[in-house]
Amino acid sequence: MIDYTNLKMSVINPTLFVSNCLLMLTLLTSCNSSNNTEDLRKEIQSVSSWAATSQMVGNAWLKGNIPNKYAQKTLNKAQREFLKEQKKISQIQPSTNLIQYYQSLMQTHLSHLANQTEKMSKAIDQNNHSLAQQEIKEIEIEVQKLNQLRTIPEAGYEKNI
Repeated sequence: MIDYTNLKMSVINPTLFVSNCLLMLTLLTSCNSSNNTEDLRKEIQSVSSWAATSQMVGNAWLKGNIPNKYAQKTLNKAQREFLKEQKKISQIQPSTNLIQYYQSLMQTHLSHLANQTEKMSKAIDQNNHSLAQQEIKEIEIEVQKLNQLRTIPEAGYEKNI
């Protein structure tokens, strides 16, 4: 059996302890920033895919290549995915002002995309080709804006916003 009563702990140098804690905190914060950036990039990719799907479905419907019900079902699914992505993005804890800025932009784009897919679905239900075409153009504009967001600067880069 080991006698623990005679064991002595070495005294911790307070300066060394504080500097090690600060180093760990810095590392954890930078890891969190890059995770936030990566999370946002993944969400942008997912949103871009659903937006492209909405465009393709709308164009296929305009050409008469797919039935109304299929187009509406796909657009309704895209709208639900946009709302799901909006919730995921809101749950990302921004570690920098830049991440917060990109989150805000994404939320705006997702709201527009959800509204546009809903309008396109209604246009298809009403067999309104001109309104569907207009919504496809609006979605295309949102896709272009999303593509610009794909270049989120790396963690640690902070610009004045």
